[in-house]
Amino acid sequence: MMRRLIDRREFVRILGLSGAALVVGSKAGFAQAGTTQQDSTNAPTNRPSIQPSQKVPKRKFGKTGVEVPIQASGGIFDIPTNQIVLERAYEYGVTYWDTAYSYQGGRSEQGMGMFFERHPERRKEIFLVTKTGARSPHDMTAQLNESLERLKTDYVDLYFLHGISDPNVLSNEIKEWAEKAKAEKKIRFFGFSTHANMEVCLEAAAKLGWIDGIMLTYNYRVMNTDRMKAAIEAAAKAGIGLTAMKTQAQPPRRRGQQSQEQGQDPQEAMLKHFTERGFTPE
Repeated sequence: MMRRLIDRREFVRILGLSGAALVVGSKAGFAQAGTTQQDSTNAPTNRPSIQPSQKVPKRKFGKTGVEVPIQASGGIFDIPTNQIVLERAYEYGVTYWDTAYSYQGGRSEQGMGMFFERHPERRKEIFLVTKTGARSPHDMTAQLNESLERLKTDYVDLYFLHGISDPNVLSNEIKEWAEKAKAEKKIRFFGFSTHANMEVCLEAAAKLGWIDGIMLTYNYRVMNTDRMKAAIEAAAKAGIGLTAMKTQAQPPRRRGQQSQEQGQDPQEAMLKHFTERGFTPE
């Protein structure tokens, strides 16, 4: 089987163009996470060694105190047949890995589990995030246990309720479940992801005191409202680690279509937005 080398430039391009997310350690700074579809199944041999200066920098993830890379790797791709992406992510220090119970019908988690089966010694170096679409403690427990089996690990670092839009979901019952899962050492931290009604969810989480992390849509089209800015600030002051997704302001599956419709590449549109406001690209 032909094995394909991926250099640092291409690796960053893969993550950046394929569904970026961001990790916000505290008030400032984001880390991109993405999805991709590569044609290689395993990491090639005889690659040049990665120098420390080539590795992605880290910052603390909110009140957890854990240092995570400012760029992360998302899991919406066929990981079992694209293990090279995880191999290269690890080599470049991209050790925040995001997946979900539902991604690729479970194959995303299974693919990460394949990596950990080959490299069990690396598990402790990965900040592993997965999500549940369940909302009852019983179903959350069932999905978490299945996720752990797929991932070939006995714990995840951060466990999200997947895609909430109503903060009332964050009930005392859910809090008690999270505390129990932590006590059983099945999860280290708990939070949620949100795609809609995000400001309200952030504001509520900042007041609760028991949310460790949040993943939210965050890009140049939504970041400039006063309420969003205030909600981000409140969450940061509460010590909540923030992960921003959809940072290119367009889902991966629609980017090519968007370019045809508007005659402009979405990355160019984003760059134009910031350069017109005084930012200088490096």
